[in-house]
Amino acid sequence: MTDNVGPIRLALAKFVYILHVGVTFFVPWGWVLPWPEAWWFGLFFIPTMLIHWKTADVCILTTIEMKLRGHPKAGTREQGGFIQRMGALVGWHMSDQTAANLGWGLSYMGLVLCALRLQLGNHFPW
Repeated sequence: MTDNVGPIRLALAKFVYILHVGVTFFVPWGWVLPWPEAWWFGLFFIPTMLIHWKTADVCILTTIEMKLRGHPKAGTREQGGFIQRMGALVGWHMSDQTAANLGWGLSYMGLVLCALRLQLGNHFPW
């Protein structure tokens, strides 16, 4: 990957990266937010994201970021996974399978918890 693409493309790539970090934290933790709109958003966004992953085999946000950065394999599995890059920031170098399992598992967990939160509202049984 090269970051010699000019300041505008690099700034856009950084914006996409920050957006991707936000999505990565929202998906498993959006249900914790106090707003029903966030739970509804999760209920529709997460399945849409999962369908995209299943049909495209790569994440569109990773592809956009990599294209902006001038990565020669942007849009392919060889572009690298975002979850793996996030793990590497804290010293966790995971396999492709571990990253996939983590992504799918946390996504389904977030989806179920958004639905549960919509059902229960602020009336938690604990």
